[in-house]
Amino acid sequence: MTLLERRHAAIEATMAKFRSQPFEWGKVDCARVAAFHLKQLGYKIAISKAGRYTTLRGAACALKRMGYSTLAEMADGLGLLPITPARMLIGDLVEIAAEHPIGAIGIYSTNGNVFCFHEDHPGLVTLKPSPKSILRAWSVLS
Repeated sequence: MTLLERRHAAIEATMAKFRSQPFEWGKVDCARVAAFHLKQLGYKIAISKAGRYTTLRGAACALKRMGYSTLAEMADGLGLLPITPARMLIGDLVEIAAEHPIGAIGIYSTNGNVFCFHEDHPGLVTLKPSPKSILRAWSVLS
């Protein structure tokens, strides 16, 4: 399987698992979706170290227990390769602007689209963020 095929298969598996599930802190949120996606690509993610949480405040505490203050710090801590948004390929992780301090992570699809959560929709959506709202990106496979 080529790298692009692996990336596509990981997105398909992630979307199959989470597409119809509503957002829920600690069960179906940015961190859980990104962790599942990365596991599909062979990463060893120890998200269980974060413990259980059911609120934004609880999520911030869970990140802190793992040694991070934001989701972007967690992506860096996993050893993902930071890239410019212009170099994103299908399946890469992207940080998009968020109103809360822990940030928001999505999965790059294609044509500028990102699979992520949005406050105006109960579950995962395909969003086309403005270039200014894409803060950082990480390659999931080199």
